[in-house]
Amino acid sequence: SGSAAGDLVSQATEQPGGATGRPSDSGANARGSTPTKSVVAKSAARSTTAAVPGATNHRTEPGATPDSTVVSPGKTVPPPTPNPSNSDWVKVRLDAVIQLYHISESGVALLRSLDLRQMRGEPGFFGSYGLKGWAGVGEAKPIGVIHELSHSYWGGFPVEGFPGLSFETPQGPGLSPAMERYHADILAFMAQPPDDYEVLRERMRNLPEVSSENLEPLFHNLEADMVYGTGGNLALVPPVLRKYWGRFLEEGDFASWYEVVAWFQNLTAEDREIAGKYLGFEHLDLRRYDGLATSGGLGLLPSDKADKADRAERDLLARDILTGEEKQRLFDLADQFDLLLGDPRDEEKFEFWRGYLRDKRDLHRKHPDYLASLDLPRADDLSAALDYLVGLDDLAHQDRADALGEQIPKQPFLVNFLPILDNQTLLLLFARFSGRDPLPQGATLQATASFVERLGLFGSEVDRVLSQGRREPSLGAVELLAFLQRSEFGPEEDLKLFFELLRDGDHGTAGEVVQALDRDTFKRLMEPVPYHLRTLLEPREFLEQLAVTTDAGELEFEQGIATLLAEPSGNFTVDEPFLNEMYQVVATRGGPGAQHVLRVLGQPLFPLEEFIQRQPEAAVALLADNIQQATDLVSGSDPVVSPPARIIYRLIYADPALASRLIQQFEHRGQEELVVESLAYIAYDQDRLARVPGLPISLEQDGEFLERLLRDQGVDWLGQRLGQAFDLFEARSRAGQVSRDFNSQFRTTLEAATSTLSDDSMVSQLGEIIAKAAAGGDGG
Repeated sequence: SGSAAGDLVSQATEQPGGATGRPSDSGANARGSTPTKSVVAKSAARSTTAAVPGATNHRTEPGATPDSTVVSPGKTVPPPTPNPSNSDWVKVRLDAVIQLYHISESGVALLRSLDLRQMRGEPGFFGSYGLKGWAGVGEAKPIGVIHELSHSYWGGFPVEGFPGLSFETPQGPGLSPAMERYHADILAFMAQPPDDYEVLRERMRNLPEVSSENLEPLFHNLEADMVYGTGGNLALVPPVLRKYWGRFLEEGDFASWYEVVAWFQNLTAEDREIAGKYLGFEHLDLRRYDGLATSGGLGLLPSDKADKADRAERDLLARDILTGEEKQRLFDLADQFDLLLGDPRDEEKFEFWRGYLRDKRDLHRKHPDYLASLDLPRADDLSAALDYLVGLDDLAHQDRADALGEQIPKQPFLVNFLPILDNQTLLLLFARFSGRDPLPQGATLQATASFVERLGLFGSEVDRVLSQGRREPSLGAVELLAFLQRSEFGPEEDLKLFFELLRDGDHGTAGEVVQALDRDTFKRLMEPVPYHLRTLLEPREFLEQLAVTTDAGELEFEQGIATLLAEPSGNFTVDEPFLNEMYQVVATRGGPGAQHVLRVLGQPLFPLEEFIQRQPEAAVALLADNIQQATDLVSGSDPVVSPPARIIYRLIYADPALASRLIQQFEHRGQEELVVESLAYIAYDQDRLARVPGLPISLEQDGEFLERLLRDQGVDWLGQRLGQAFDLFEARSRAGQVSRDFNSQFRTTLEAATSTLSDDSMVSQLGEIIAKAAAGGDGG
């Protein structure tokens, strides 16, 4: 999402790393602090100003709040003045994001006051030093620009309703009180029952490697990508987080996430691609939301929020802005090309550079006359090279390699763009240029020089592995292991490139060779190339290498699952079939007395919630076999990704009787708060099911759950706990933590669930309990 392997939205991948950069727009030297987590692709540009410190994995505190912005409610303060150091290039970038997103008037003033710099010669640099520092962006990409501006935003406005909550960072490690509060509210949002913001919550749960032990991806996303993720629409920001964004954003074209989903699913492929250039909706998992698709919402704006003329005008504006940013990236390539030339480097970010160059090829295909129209020294060479490469699109791999082999000696400038080519063509091309006919020498893009150097080394290694593998997979595995030992299983970027070449050189043989590796070697590769291994093997083959099979020993089975879960691919859709296969194996091994399977379910990273949904019968059987252990498992579920109440919610759908038993166990253990939270989790079931019939919701199961609690615990107990739930969420609603309609939705669901029961006396009793409980929480 963003990308497949991570959540940086401004580039193909998100990787911290060192950099030197040259901010072109300000004379101020770089401040001696650490920028926020960014993609930093090294280039050979020699800086003549102060060097930018390297980015790290740690997010810095966004900066202190200016005194003039910490005001009492109703007090008016002058807006900040535009930053005089911002160049024309920066001003156009600011104009773009201001027009694309729903930035308020005060938000616009804040953005124009920030110190934003163009990082010439550093197209992969996207970083921020906070409100009082500066931010740098390497390209005209609205997503990347708003990401870094969002990092710099914090401290620009007080928190609504909490004017004294400071953004000043204390001495030593730690965050400001305001940011600590924001993080706490993020965690509160993640623990809330499914509601109108469940689509966004699901997106956060799907972030790579997010858990209660690794909150960085979650905090980073909702600090820096809230504008991108919601299109800047305040109405899409969850209520508990809205007080942090209310001065910066305005409500936009969508009144709810349901409208977003219906609109986005109805876009043409072309419009969806355009929307993806500035909206984060492409990262949403909408596979269960097909029922929301409608015939309206054509174009880039929803059909029911503006008249046709206004909608068409704004639609055209968005397209014009995005086209302008695309042409700016082509201009910057030509203008800064010589800054990118240089010698090979040991640790190159090949994935970034391939994405960077392929972006320029795609833009040239879209705007074929633009580069040639520029009065820049490199423009004609770039235009000619990209023209030629675009012309190869329809050729087969061998024909493409042959054509390039003939053309490169005549047009040496093409060497700069070799990373654009697919791996199979590259291997064929390098085989042609090995030995007597080397590639032309001369100054090239520093990243291409590194790429060519690696290909020269890896090409023969890949050929050797594949050649032996075609004879016998075990022989190929011997060659592969020998290469890995010589390279000492690194560097990671080299291994990624090697396995891409191996896969694309002969996918079938490569898969057989990897399958023939010993398990220890395979497990060692799981850390540097988990995605690549998953692209080479089918799920069952992959799990066999980890000993996640029905006949593996208990210890190696448990260890294999731990390895599988600890090394995901970085993309939940890639991981899904492998997890589904794991669920099947776990289900098969389960049964009465299967303690080792219960230990697996208790592993910190085991996705118990998803297991219940994918294998409900097996999950219920395992948990029901030992209710005490089951209670421990559910109580210990990850409070961020799958809070205990959420596990109960899934069990209500899978087996209301087991869910009721677990609720009673919580009650006996004195976990009343968990009981109350669990009861409230069904609050929006009736509304959500009516809107999206494909969701895993059953009012009949909800009704049976309530009936069992009433029969087992009695009228007084159920009435008391439901009353506490209404009271709790009425208080949260008044505090702006959940939507104002929470209790009314809760009551509607309870009544709808009760109406599905066949026992009239039970319906009557539950109706009275619900009415009384709701009245106490002002839900009536």
